[in-house]
Amino acid sequence: MRAKIIATAKNDAAKPLRFMFVGGIATLVHMCVAAAVLSARPESSAFLANVIAFVVAFLASFYGHRHLTFSTRGSMRRFFIVAVAGFALNNVILSIGLALSAPKLIAIIIATAFVPVLTYLASSMWAFKKK
Repeated sequence: MRAKIIATAKNDAAKPLRFMFVGGIATLVHMCVAAAVLSARPESSAFLANVIAFVVAFLASFYGHRHLTFSTRGSMRRFFIVAVAGFALNNVILSIGLALSAPKLIAIIIATAFVPVLTYLASSMWAFKKK
């Protein structure tokens, strides 16, 4: 029993690190896809590039968190709600960056960097909450 408690505590302590790792990978996916869209079609809207990048990064994030971070099935629907709320915040920050005349990709990078903390909290307490 004591060994199980210690193992659980160690697992829980490492969870934020695993979340950062998976989130880092998903963020890189997001940025690379956005960069690829803007490179292939420079006339593209930063918002279109961001939406395409979000969809690809969402899938990488969900499956990474399911298998590495939380080791539980979780709810794709709930995680999608969390991700869309984070994406909405991301777009508010993106709008501010563009309004301040930041280059498109820089505005996307800044916007993408601010959302993960809130996403972790909502994911761990709701989307991937163990029953």
